[in-house]
Amino acid sequence: MRYLLIDRVLRLERNKSVHAIKNVTLSEDVYADHFMGFPVMPGALLIEAAAQAATALLEVSGNFQKKALLAMVERAKFRSMVRPGDQLYIDAKILGLTEEVAQIVAETHVGETLVMDAKLVFTLQPPEQFYPQKTRHLVETVYDIWLEGAELVDFE
Repeated sequence: MRYLLIDRVLRLERNKSVHAIKNVTLSEDVYADHFMGFPVMPGALLIEAAAQAATALLEVSGNFQKKALLAMVERAKFRSMVRPGDQLYIDAKILGLTEEVAQIVAETHVGETLVMDAKLVFTLQPPEQFYPQKTRHLVETVYDIWLEGAELVDFE
C-alpha cells in the first residue's frame, strides 16, 4: 500500500469501534498537485483513512483470521476542507457483521468539526490470498505500530 494514513489507534473495542488519528502534513507528496498554492486533502484519501481504521478494527477484532476489503462506499459526505496542519480524528463503528460482510459507519473530525462521514461495506476474505506467509509479519508490524499505547477493550 502506498499510503498508510493512520498514525495511531487510540482506542479499539473488539467487534464494536475504533478511534484513530492521522496528522495531515504538507510534506505528503499528494499536496504537490492537490492543489498547488492551496493544499487540500483529497476526499478519496479521507475515505481511505477511514477505511484503514475500519480495516484495523475488523482484522484485529478477528485475530487476523479474515482480510477486510473495502467493497462499497455509501453516502459519503465531505463537509469541510482538510488542510496540512490538521489532525484528523477518525471514528468507525460496526453496524453489522457476518462471516463474509461488515457494515461500518465512519466519521472524521478536525477538532469538533465533522469533515467527512460515510457508510463503508467490507467483504471479509481468507487472508492467505492477500498476505503471503513471508509478508504477513510486515502487515502485522504495521498494526503493532498503530496499536502501540492504544486502549484495547474486550481483549483477553
